[in-house]
Amino acid sequence: MDHMKELVDRLNQYRDAYYNQNESPVSDQEYDRLFDELARLERETGIVYANSPTATVGYTAVSKLQKVPHNHPLLSLGKTTDIGEFADYFQGKPLSLMGKMDGLTASLLYRNGELISAESRGNGEVGEDITHNARTFVNLPQRIPFAGELILDGECVIDYPTFREIISRENTEYKNPRNLVSGTVRQLDSRVAARRNVRFIAWKLYSARDETGAPVAGTDTYSGSFAFLAGLGFEVVPNRYVENRFETRQERLDCLNEAMEDLQQRCAALGYPIDGIVGSFNDVAYGANLGSTGHHPKHSLAFKFYQDRNETVLRQIEWSTNRTGQVNPVAVFDPVEIDGTTVSRASLNNVSIIKELELGLGDTITVIKANQIIPMVTDNLTRSANYQFPTRCGSCGEPLELRNDNGREMLYCVNPRCPAIRLDQITYFVSRDAMNILGLSEERLRLLIENGFIRDFADIYHLSEHRQELEGLDRLGKDSVDNLLNSIEESRDCRMSNVLTAIGIPNIGKNNAKLLAARCFSAGTGNPLEAFLDMALADHDWTELDGFGEIMSTGINRFVRENQERIRPLIGLLRIADETPAENAPLGLSGQSFCITGKLNHFPNRDALVEQIEKRGGKVVSGVSAKTDYLITNDKSSGSSKNQKAAKFGTKIISEEEFIAMCQD
Repeated sequence: MDHMKELVDRLNQYRDAYYNQNESPVSDQEYDRLFDELARLERETGIVYANSPTATVGYTAVSKLQKVPHNHPLLSLGKTTDIGEFADYFQGKPLSLMGKMDGLTASLLYRNGELISAESRGNGEVGEDITHNARTFVNLPQRIPFAGELILDGECVIDYPTFREIISRENTEYKNPRNLVSGTVRQLDSRVAARRNVRFIAWKLYSARDETGAPVAGTDTYSGSFAFLAGLGFEVVPNRYVENRFETRQERLDCLNEAMEDLQQRCAALGYPIDGIVGSFNDVAYGANLGSTGHHPKHSLAFKFYQDRNETVLRQIEWSTNRTGQVNPVAVFDPVEIDGTTVSRASLNNVSIIKELELGLGDTITVIKANQIIPMVTDNLTRSANYQFPTRCGSCGEPLELRNDNGREMLYCVNPRCPAIRLDQITYFVSRDAMNILGLSEERLRLLIENGFIRDFADIYHLSEHRQELEGLDRLGKDSVDNLLNSIEESRDCRMSNVLTAIGIPNIGKNNAKLLAARCFSAGTGNPLEAFLDMALADHDWTELDGFGEIMSTGINRFVRENQERIRPLIGLLRIADETPAENAPLGLSGQSFCITGKLNHFPNRDALVEQIEKRGGKVVSGVSAKTDYLITNDKSSGSSKNQKAAKFGTKIISEEEFIAMCQD
């Protein structure tokens, strides 16, 4: 087949010279001899490439790209940038490594040796019919020697040399080969794809059944299916089989690193754009039995070299003060489209990042979506380093303080009466996971604070004393005030964990608040909130609780010392219920701790599962430690950090179904 491709290239060069440059590099006799040799090889092999001079390609224009449902899901891949996580994922089983082609995913269908259809990935369930363009791909067989049905997936790509030539020739604005091939393959007129030399690189055989409907022998492994596809004339993704049997983890890592470097070099030599390496369990049936999530199959994992980077221009850095006094920077830049959404803002997190990136307004920056969700500035191509940091809080005008937080520089507003700090603190206090007071939106809280009705947490519970004045405020009428005061009254009957969440202790979320609450009730000194304050003021050691470290423990006590005057008035205003399990509750999980991770299949949400654990005397922690008894996950084979920690500490990993069975014993 290499000789056939060479003949196609040579004949096309001769034709171009003859028709477009008025030159004759070879005699007519030599041209005809080569043409006949190619035709003979095509008859013998049954393979005819789209750009073969023996085939007359009829260019096609369509009015629009038709939406077509796929005959199998075209899911995304699970991704990691941690080589250790990548290695551990495959559990020492043989795998096939391949370049992660950076182009447009497509699926092809052949019947009785003829190309029937080509579909873009779309949303994974429904794509677009791109058959008219696929017939022009320079390396894609239009006919193959296979009398049956063949379905394969792969990538439409434009190599780097072709990309540079097209950019120079057409003066287009495409910034990389992936964008160019995506725009090309989705053109309505196939002549565009034909002149841009699009290639199809096969990376997965989905199905191959002969004329009797039987699967083709030897395609039950990735390595076998690659050999089968190559034999039919398809260009197969650069790949490498790895036996993956080593005595030590380091040997496995060394082997994978060497194989990945080899694949990178092979792809680079071909000029193919890649953004990572894909690993797949070589045994196709084993991989299929692992199933899939709604997002990706579990038979494969991608090791990403980097995220997609999009260039734009930094226009402004905005600063906002939160409930802890931290002043957070946000980059504002010219809008860019990333993963189908338009992005114009991204958090910069702290002063150190701005300094490291040497930012200045007007600089050209690169932006990605971390984990395809969170916009992030990753680089600054200009590096002007002329940004002037604010010296005063934009809310209260008081001087800002530069602090070092665990090696990172942060700006803080240290004015305890800063309106922005108080507004954010009180907004958090009334939120659903805290005191759950309906009717106190941020806008309404701002109105009440500006009019002097609320200065701190306790003032909320005195609003009923100002009913008539409240009814006279703009956008507040009698019904609104009645509903608000009723919601406030209902919130007096509360759980201790909600109160501890509401007052905003650093690093204390819902689960940790429940552990703190249980400890305060066990103190047996009356009001649990008063017990909490007294214990913290006495520098209680909270590391006795599962998942609480020294930094968290000292942070709790420091917070109480700095905020006790704001918290103590709540003692007489709230009716805090004991949320420890009742004596007649099923305590089959008493004293056992659980961490939850991943998607749930049986419980409607995580809160429902937490409730079941706590009703039976168990406790839920946010992270896995040596004190954690169980990790609940429906993906035991995941290489996530929680799964790894569970293995390290000997924490038992159970599925949701196994947890339900525990509760029924």
